[in-house]
Amino acid sequence: NTLKPGGKGNLILIGMPGSGKSTIGKMIAEKLDMTLFDMDEYIEDNIGPIACLFRKGESFFRDYESNTVKIAASNNNSIICTGGGVIKRKENMTFHANSGTIVFIDRPLDVIIEDIDHDSRPLLDGEKESVIMLYNERIDLYKKYSHAAVINDKDILSAVTKLEMIWKGRE
Repeated sequence: NTLKPGGKGNLILIGMPGSGKSTIGKMIAEKLDMTLFDMDEYIEDNIGPIACLFRKGESFFRDYESNTVKIAASNNNSIICTGGGVIKRKENMTFHANSGTIVFIDRPLDVIIEDIDHDSRPLLDGEKESVIMLYNERIDLYKKYSHAAVINDKDILSAVTKLEMIWKGRE
């Protein structure tokens, strides 16, 4: 891993769309009594629907996402759920690494394909091949930028428990 955990106390979740970041984030925030900052929700609430932003181009969306990273990283004692493509800009990951511990929520590709709601995810246009391409494009970046990984291939409570153990053992 190229990045070390930062001094602040945020727990940042990265991973593919459909990996369970938002669901796990909500559960772990409640369990650890931490604030939840879901980046996609923040963008939707403050700027507009992600699908609409993507229609103006991926880089147009990524600029808003990078601004949201800075806002999220300024928090402390927060669970930060990122969008799946946040890893595409190194500066995003530097901000996150300086604000806490980055955990890769690693869900098997076949489970993502089976479960994902393609309509709400602009880069996953319903084609199995596009999901596979996205996964292959990003998997090494998720591994590179994370301080730890949690495999989300069983029940969601199992992933939350593993994440809690990582968080409590970080010091």
